[in-house]
Amino acid sequence: MMASKPGSGGFRMANLRGGQDVVSGLLFAAIGAGGLIIARNYPMGTPIRLGTGVFPVLLCWGLIGIGLLIAVKGLVVDGPRLDGWAMRPLIYISLAIIAFSELIDRTGLLIAMVALMVLGGLGSPETKPREFTIFSVMMIVIAYLMFILGLEMPIRMFPWN
Repeated sequence: MMASKPGSGGFRMANLRGGQDVVSGLLFAAIGAGGLIIARNYPMGTPIRLGTGVFPVLLCWGLIGIGLLIAVKGLVVDGPRLDGWAMRPLIYISLAIIAFSELIDRTGLLIAMVALMVLGGLGSPETKPREFTIFSVMMIVIAYLMFILGLEMPIRMFPWN
């Protein structure tokens, strides 16, 4: 019987056909499952008058479904292998989400979105200041038009509103 090399036995994500797809799919599914746990007490309403919990729950189920599809694809189809973790995007995107959720009620949509965009932009070394600024302004305008004007959600735009 031959001795195996250390680390050569057992299951490793790097050995999967599409390890990046498997891990990212499972991450999507985990985020969706976490969202379902958070939204479990949100009001669902009735079929005639939907409650505020319907959209988050549907979004979470969509994340779970898409995540599982991506993970299965990674098991079946050859794709990029998982060689390591990109910590910079993981940290900055996580900080961006946390900052937005903490700032939206206290400071309003504008400051929360600026924090979200800046931290998200720092997650990539490929961010170009001019393109980033144009994209950020467009996203803030779209969010204002969609959520405050269009859907009439009770979100402040500025801290002084």
